[in-house]
Amino acid sequence: MRTKRLSETQVACGRRALLDELGISEGSRRAVTERTGYGCGCPECAATQWNTQRLEHWICGRLTAAGADEAEVDAQIGDIPVDIYWRRGDRRCVVEVRSGPLDITAARAHRKRLQAAGIDDVLWVCPQGFWVPLVPAVGIADFAPAAADYRIDQGMLAAGKTGFAAPAGDSTELRDFLQDWVSGEMHWGHADLTTGGWSDVGTWERHTAAQAAMIEHQRTELRDQRVELAVSRQAVRDKQRLVGRLHNRIDRAGVNADAEAITMAGLRSELLAQQRVAAGLRASIGRMDRTLNQWQWLTCCAMLLVLTVMVGAMVMR
Repeated sequence: MRTKRLSETQVACGRRALLDELGISEGSRRAVTERTGYGCGCPECAATQWNTQRLEHWICGRLTAAGADEAEVDAQIGDIPVDIYWRRGDRRCVVEVRSGPLDITAARAHRKRLQAAGIDDVLWVCPQGFWVPLVPAVGIADFAPAAADYRIDQGMLAAGKTGFAAPAGDSTELRDFLQDWVSGEMHWGHADLTTGGWSDVGTWERHTAAQAAMIEHQRTELRDQRVELAVSRQAVRDKQRLVGRLHNRIDRAGVNADAEAITMAGLRSELLAQQRVAAGLRASIGRMDRTLNQWQWLTCCAMLLVLTVMVGAMVMR
């Protein structure tokens, strides 16, 4: 049965919060005692609290065995309660153990307060989840392993084939991690803009070298792109000048075409006038031809009449 949303009711402890996140709540919530800081007062979490306390004391012993000058469980940094405080020389660090999911905002605020109080580094030991890569944390799968064989299944980084730091595929023993952390060989850093993890100095050196190589490659590509852009801009400018010259030629050709069109219009008008004159002349010639034909007929008729009269006169004589 699905439970109510986490925001609708107050979750009393990390175990309940984890169950609520998974949607398998144990039923109705009971009243819990008052608590301060990150402490859990839920009476149903006695076993979980015992496992957490055992892990805290085990981590404290591992830190001392790894070379810490001082290690203390349930310490106070000013007015800030912490689960484990340890010191080696001038280096001061804190370990926070959580049996439930982390509140990212609260964890980051808590880390900032500790850093303001002089703490160099903060390690969160918590269950696996999306919160592990977002803060300096390691994800533990089992808080009650046999023979205290605690193993880290999330939060560790390893150098990939390209040299960049990526989540490690294998689990790591928590005791080895603490040994390297105390000795200064293990550091937390960002693998990308949003997520990070823990890895040794060699891995971070390869990661930094890979990033430097990538930056140099990108710088070379950027330089080549700038050269290509400059060449493209020069080609565009040349084409713009060519297009401008063509536009000027087109404008001049248009002006010439307009002038020639005006000349052609004038010639056309003159041609029409000449055609009209020619038509008038042809009409006049036609009329003159008809008139000549008529006069020729009249002349012929007159000559025939004269001949007839002359012949008649000769006959009469």
